[in-house]
Amino acid sequence: MKNLILIAVVAIAFMACQPAKEETAEVFTLKLTLKWESDTTLTTCESVIYDSANDVLYVSNINGQPTDKDGNGFIAKLGLDGKIVQAQWVTGMDAPKGMGIYNGKLYVTDINRIHEIDIAAGTIANTYVVDSAQFLNDVTIDTAGKVYISDSNVGNILVLENGQVSEYVGGVAGVNGLLSEGTDLQMVSFATGVFNTIDAGKQVTLKTDSIDAGDGIEALAEGGYLVSSWTGKVTYVSPEWKNTLLLDTSAENINAADIEYIAEKRLLLVPTFFKNKVVAYEVSK
Repeated sequence: MKNLILIAVVAIAFMACQPAKEETAEVFTLKLTLKWESDTTLTTCESVIYDSANDVLYVSNINGQPTDKDGNGFIAKLGLDGKIVQAQWVTGMDAPKGMGIYNGKLYVTDINRIHEIDIAAGTIANTYVVDSAQFLNDVTIDTAGKVYISDSNVGNILVLENGQVSEYVGGVAGVNGLLSEGTDLQMVSFATGVFNTIDAGKQVTLKTDSIDAGDGIEALAEGGYLVSSWTGKVTYVSPEWKNTLLLDTSAENINAADIEYIAEKRLLLVPTFFKNKVVAYEVSK
């Protein structure tokens, strides 16, 4: 009997000394399911953004070559079903690309200009000319209303604040996609395929690479990012900075430019540039 008691005590003590099992992070795979395609009248569509206040999409249309100052560029307005609401909602631009929304204003890059569109009026309220810029590209806006802009050819990130444009970070080769998160900026490079984080001290840290022709970045509520490649790919970058290819339309010569993700609808929107349409995908686990 004493031996049985001793064995039981030793067993309990042994189990108590075992380290607790570590909780593992949820591992999941994302899947894209085609939902709709817009009409193919969106000429050279580069970027799409969701206006939650008005429940519509805005699409920037270069309508020509990305560096031509030809006055052909415009912004189209679409419904959440992909139907065109107003084909040329705002005109008078050259080659509009990235967009951001803050406080009723839509900010749009345009080669060496930044347009501030009054959404309610549907007109350009202000235009900021950046003489040193060559190829203004993506836009992201922080919670304080600072507008960050990538200049891909020069390799600079600019900031528009209180009506003034200045350099925020320089020497970032081929910088394209930007995403403001808290005090950080996430960025991908078109030229080098890297994904960097830029902190409040402007320290640039490499997070992952091998992203072909990086274009747009969107964050997922469950963690990680969706990153588009202009060549026609969408990559999932996990919270552990591992890359998984979700979409590849490069064989069909369909581009994937500056994407948008609507978290509450789990809807990914992909502008196809030369294919002149926006394609929507449902994102599921």
